[in-house]
Amino acid sequence: MSALFSFVGKKILAESARNHFGSEDPYFEEVPASRLGRAFGKKTQKRRKAIPPGLSENDSKVLTRVKRRAYRLDLCLFSLCGIRFGWGSVIGIFPFIGDAADAMLALMVLKTCEGIDGGLPGRLRMQMMINIIIDFIVGLVPFVGDIADAAYKCNTRNAVVLEKYLREKGARKVARQERQHGTDVDPSLPSEFDR
Repeated sequence: MSALFSFVGKKILAESARNHFGSEDPYFEEVPASRLGRAFGKKTQKRRKAIPPGLSENDSKVLTRVKRRAYRLDLCLFSLCGIRFGWGSVIGIFPFIGDAADAMLALMVLKTCEGIDGGLPGRLRMQMMINIIIDFIVGLVPFVGDIADAAYKCNTRNAVVLEKYLREKGARKVARQERQHGTDVDPSLPSEFDR
């Protein structure tokens, strides 16, 4: 039985080890102070994540728009017991109507994701729809479901999925353009830049 849950978690929900159940922050990153030219004080500083290199102007705008909407729906209002709440959580408090409205807002985020160059691949669209459906079904349970809905954060998960796809797409484009110059370092990834 646990093997089934493990399969669902890894394959269908595509949770990576780094983003185990939504712990990755898709909006901000911890940057070493040495990278910022500071040698004293804090060792890291929280900064807004950079747009991955190699993206078209349209893809950059779509990613920025999706991340901004997801942040507003999932995280922007307040934190309670370690769980961040956004407008989607507040709207979802109202039984059935609020959950339906929250699902519609999540579908609007998905519609925005489909605006990338070349469209959204079917696999990613299905993964995002599964996130929205899980979020909707969990939110239908009164009170406990609303808290679980706030913890699940389907819009943030969808923003992470889109950013990962666009990062890979941009890396392929940069690799094609810069083959003769050797390997490039992606400045938007601290793990690569700070080696």
